[in-house]
Amino acid sequence: MALVVEPLRQEKKLHDVILKTKAKKVLIFFWHGLGDLVMFIKPFEKLKELHPNVHFDLGIVRGIGQEEIYKGAIGFTSDVKLEDQNYDVVAKIHFPMSESQDKNTKGEWCCIHELGIPPVAGHSIKDCPTPNRLVGVHFNITCLPESCNPDEKVAQNIWTEIKSAGMIPIETHFEHIFHNPENKKFDFVDCTVRKVKPRVSTLAGLLANCGAFVGVVSGNFHVAMAVMPINRICLLEKDFTAPMFTKEKIKRVNIKNYTQGEIEKWLQTL
Repeated sequence: MALVVEPLRQEKKLHDVILKTKAKKVLIFFWHGLGDLVMFIKPFEKLKELHPNVHFDLGIVRGIGQEEIYKGAIGFTSDVKLEDQNYDVVAKIHFPMSESQDKNTKGEWCCIHELGIPPVAGHSIKDCPTPNRLVGVHFNITCLPESCNPDEKVAQNIWTEIKSAGMIPIETHFEHIFHNPENKKFDFVDCTVRKVKPRVSTLAGLLANCGAFVGVVSGNFHVAMAVMPINRICLLEKDFTAPMFTKEKIKRVNIKNYTQGEIEKWLQTL
């Protein structure tokens, strides 16, 4: 049976409890949100550094994705019984916000009042990959929209597949002085730059910071070809095909006869 401690509410802080009990296996039960966990990693690493012969595990909320922040973190549900865990000591960390913290960050306050170690502070996502999941999308060409633009059903399928791939679609359509009124926003598009002042530098900067581009052969496509890696560009072909514009081997999709799931599968390879 584990010794369960709540250092904030006890005289002895966790560092001292570990020394006194000669614990060799310790679970830090950190039942808090994303921001608090990001701030807690540095204090947790400092505690581990001070006790190199102790095996530490970090217990977090199961099912909300926080496992990606710290490799090896253990997810628990709300009905967990801490005293039944296979550890010498289980420490329940409260990491509270206090009005008296004006001289210390939350991380430092936790170090002093809960962990009992020299204060450290910062923000750390130790093991989480940080891929660029923003996908620039353009369904509209100014000239010849009938020859290039997808119909609403195909466009919605593509938009949905981008989301299903775990990516974030953003419509990169700027309504410039030559804007074709036929190019109305589809109702399903929930992220767009249409109301942003149109500038080439704004478009180029947006596309350069996207992880991928999916679109018709509009000016946006050509700018993407100039500022983005070629392997991250997908042309939506209709009456005009990629070889008419580039010799690069880019991803091509036939929107006249669209194959369900093609965009999602491509994005998952990136």
